[in-house]
Amino acid sequence: MLTESELSLIHALQIRPRATWAELAPILRATSATLARRWESVTERGLAWITAYPAPMTGAGAFTAMIEVTCDLAGTKALVEALTRDPRVSSIEHAARGRDLILTVQTGSLHELSDLVLEELPRHPSVNSTRTHTCTALHAEGSRWRLDSLDTAQSAAIAALENTPLQSGSSRPESLTDEVARALVRELTRNGRASAREIAAVIDRPASSVRRQLAGLLRSRTVVLRCDVAQNATRWPITVTWWCRLPVRAHRDVVEVVNTRPELRLCMSMTGPANFLVSMWVSSLPDLLRVQEWLETRAPSLEIIDSSVTLRSRKRMGWELDTHGRATGYVTAHGG
Repeated sequence: MLTESELSLIHALQIRPRATWAELAPILRATSATLARRWESVTERGLAWITAYPAPMTGAGAFTAMIEVTCDLAGTKALVEALTRDPRVSSIEHAARGRDLILTVQTGSLHELSDLVLEELPRHPSVNSTRTHTCTALHAEGSRWRLDSLDTAQSAAIAALENTPLQSGSSRPESLTDEVARALVRELTRNGRASAREIAAVIDRPASSVRRQLAGLLRSRTVVLRCDVAQNATRWPITVTWWCRLPVRAHRDVVEVVNTRPELRLCMSMTGPANFLVSMWVSSLPDLLRVQEWLETRAPSLEIIDSSVTLRSRKRMGWELDTHGRATGYVTAHGG
């Protein structure tokens, strides 16, 4: 579903999501116009998209949690539709065993998380039970995952573009109010490559001001830009999640181990009996077993309590996905 040239472009945008076509053209050996057309085709087919979200665990009192949900099969569709439209629910996965849904949730306070878990979810008629794991440390997440379509020299050249000087007038950005920051993040969530002029037209502010404010926001590292790809269009169509128990003193060492795997999508420390979670994209079920064997060998202090394979992803970092994992274009902006 994706050509090699499309995969190369997506890989480039994973490294630098807002790189200009002119910057990428000589590295990818194509013209700016060709890259623009290529990206337009990929996004129209829902096979790749660029989004933004507040950096997890950075805000004062911010909470990230994984919620396992068991529910009646007959009511699952209505439940998923409701959760898809909830901006607190970043991601929704249908799991193969042990739980029906796995939700990734980001809230601004423990009270907000408690309301969702203790009051709102139980009110839905199809929900039977929930189990919440609160993230205590996020070690890796999907914005760091990369395709393998570029060679080392190309990847280094694109990474070096990050050092390109900011545009004139953006070295001293205006102070960002919470209201302005939320508006910028909301528009970047829908289109992480949106220009200052495009955002200014939506939020009804001067383009020059938005340009300075946008530069300040991106430089603050409080927002994550991420180029995502439809999983089924890659060589790694299977998501596996391992729920593990690990002595707290060993977390740092095991993080160093799992960070060496290019398949890694998510790694976090959590509360509860399963206090360490690892999620990867793998190429096949035999590959899953090989990776698990590697993990058990390299991290002998790690006890795998349970593992689950994702049957279907319906939402990823705010973007609704269809049954084939392609972006539908429906987005719930984080933080309202």
